[in-house]
Amino acid sequence: MILRKIPILLKIFFIKPCSSLIKKIKIRLKNSGKLSISPSGETTLDSSFEGCNAISEHSFFCGHMGYGSYISSDCHIEGNIGRFTSIGPGVKCHLGIHPITSPYTSTSPMFFSLKKQNGHTFAKKQMFKEMTSPIEIGNDCWICSNVFICGGIKIADGAVVYSGAVVTKDVPPYAVVGGVPASIIKYRFDKKTIDLLLKTEWWNKPISWLQRHSESMNNVEELLSIIQDNFDEQ
Repeated sequence: MILRKIPILLKIFFIKPCSSLIKKIKIRLKNSGKLSISPSGETTLDSSFEGCNAISEHSFFCGHMGYGSYISSDCHIEGNIGRFTSIGPGVKCHLGIHPITSPYTSTSPMFFSLKKQNGHTFAKKQMFKEMTSPIEIGNDCWICSNVFICGGIKIADGAVVYSGAVVTKDVPPYAVVGGVPASIIKYRFDKKTIDLLLKTEWWNKPISWLQRHSESMNNVEELLSIIQDNFDEQ
């Protein structure tokens, strides 16, 4: 009896922990100098990072993260994040969905799924697309704490999502949203300023340029004036 359990015990106490450790080492080597990740933070080998990125404790990320962006603690995010975006603690997304309207009678996957979520299914074939596309979060966004983002959602450049919001539809550029479900509360700037910021795409400027003009980032009119002067010189 004990001899029969040796392969199982080896898998639990040796093979699985070693495999996990090797994966973490590979991730750290691949993203050395680009990503700071907590010992309890997780990502995948095929995820990519531009640099100056961080994943805090007990967070999971899978996708692409742009330069200067970070994820705080206790997050679960599957998707792409732009540059200079801040993700607060407890932000989560979920790509799985259940049918809730006609023609489906039940929300239970036992009737439409072959995945056997509870170990069983009545379905003879897959009857419903259970997974949505990964989420998209733009550049210069701020996602506050404990936000839930539904699968397939796109949060555009410059948007802000207040704490505790449930985002069920796309968020336009520079909108500030909050509530359950999230709705637009206001915009960060007037339309003219928003249009100019979107046109300039300052986040795509060379890092050396952004460092040189970092103080001007604290005054939007000054920054736009500098960018306009650069255009005029070209």
